Amino acid sequence: AWLEGLVEIEKLDYHHYLPLFFDGLCETVHPYEFFARQGVHDMLEHGGTKILPVIPQLIIPIKNALNTRNRQVICTTLKVLQHLVVSGEMVGEALVPYYRQILPILNIFKNMNSESLTL
Repeated sequence: AWLEGLVEIEKLDYHHYLPLFFDGLCETVHPYEFFARQGVHDMLEHGGTKILPVIPQLIIPIKNALNTRNRQVICTTLKVLQHLVVSGEMVGEALVPYYRQILPILNIFKNMNSESLTL
């Protein structure tokens, strides 16, 4: 975890930094995409109860990342969503009200994926 050497992750302001790292999920250029992805995973790994209150602030960055229609960005975002759901108690449940905003984009990607398989 690259953040650990700089500061204790648990002491970071999650309301400020977690959405910031989620915003970076749209990045495709190294090293920015690496820092964003690693920062998200490090914060989710160590966030515990600090993650749940920040969920509403993560929805727009998640939507923006999925809306890029970039396969690399979408795959990274899906892995982050998987990590997010298991990162703390009730986090998965807290995402339910936002499904209508997130799922249609995934449906487009699913259709893109199945069409490319039939070509």
